[in-house]
Amino acid sequence: MHKVVIASLVIGAAVLGSSGSAHAETALGLRAGTLGVGAELAIGMTEKLNLRLGYSLFDYSTTLEDTDVTYDAELQLRNPSAVLAWHPFSGGFHLSVGAVGASTKVVGTGVPNGTQYVINGNSYNASQIGKVDATIEASNSVAPYVGFGWGNPVGAGGRWTLLLDVGAVYYGSKPDVVAVATCGATLPSQLCTRLQTDIAAERQQLIDEVDTLTWYPVLNLGLAFKF
Repeated sequence: MHKVVIASLVIGAAVLGSSGSAHAETALGLRAGTLGVGAELAIGMTEKLNLRLGYSLFDYSTTLEDTDVTYDAELQLRNPSAVLAWHPFSGGFHLSVGAVGASTKVVGTGVPNGTQYVINGNSYNASQIGKVDATIEASNSVAPYVGFGWGNPVGAGGRWTLLLDVGAVYYGSKPDVVAVATCGATLPSQLCTRLQTDIAAERQQLIDEVDTLTWYPVLNLGLAFKF
């Protein structure tokens, strides 16, 4: 799916670029921001239009404490991107539209409070539960991006260009949330049944907490070198 989106943007850029003058400059940039740290290839299509293909990644450890269960969590960013940048005044200012591979997710491992887990108001001995895990990820595998910024890595001027981009990625109306609790061998069967009901309630709590996280803010800084 990522390849289809990137191919579509390349074709669209070629069509738009066919009406303008040739501008086959290329530049390689390094970027860092809310989508992670990565590299980007910029290809000049015309004086005012270029195509940017990139990939960024980053892992960030945190703690989730918004529900009954506390999680040791990790935010995992894995974001391929394909963006068309339009420079309406042939300068640094640009408007951007494109797509980001929405591989961002949060993976959490439940941490007991002392020797107990409290799930949906019920207490369980931690030694009788195998694990409590949760995963939160975007519902869209490919997410649209819109934004604006400053810097044209394939424009007129020197070989080095500072880059700034501000925008947002639309990850979908509702994130996908999975919560799992496994029963240990010593957990009585009736408590195991109740545990599955309680972890379903825990999942709903997580859904309620992240239900509004449909737009992800983007702030990117970078430096590019033109070949």
